[in-house]
Amino acid sequence: MNAGIPHAVRAADPGEPSGSKAADANVSFQRIDHIALAVKDLEEGVRLFRDVLGFELKQRRHIKGARTGMVSAEMELNGIRFVLCQGTEPESQVSKLVEHHGVGIAHIAMAVEDVETAVDSLKSRGLGFDTKVIKGSGLTQAFSSRCHNTGMSFELIHRSGEEGFLEDNVQDLFDQLEQSGKY
Repeated sequence: MNAGIPHAVRAADPGEPSGSKAADANVSFQRIDHIALAVKDLEEGVRLFRDVLGFELKQRRHIKGARTGMVSAEMELNGIRFVLCQGTEPESQVSKLVEHHGVGIAHIAMAVEDVETAVDSLKSRGLGFDTKVIKGSGLTQAFSSRCHNTGMSFELIHRSGEEGFLEDNVQDLFDQLEQSGKY
């Protein structure tokens, strides 16, 4: 492991075969639940997804943390879901993400049967997590550390009745990341 490199994932030993025992432990990803995109202009993003691509605007949110905030829009078409996010201040975690990694994918959310088990399994393989497991009524989530190589973060999500996103879960995520200084 390269302890001095601040990656979300530890570097693999070049001599380690790709089919090693650790890699064989199945996390059982079920599908991509949604993709979150960091954008510079939320309204321009909504127009692209709604007016050009034909997605339905399902929900808008304005989240306020202790110091910063974000606005978001959930877009859906035929079971394909995108969440567009824009920081409301230059210090916002979304604004920092755009500043350091550019616009584009903020995270990919992958559905799993058991978020806590998946987190433990991925941690044992070297993936870091920036949030605790966030539990809501019908929705459980956890967010990995951002990979400095790809700029990506992964969300593990399990839905048990909730089809959208819970205000409390979104607020909890924002607060945890704001307090930690992560983006």
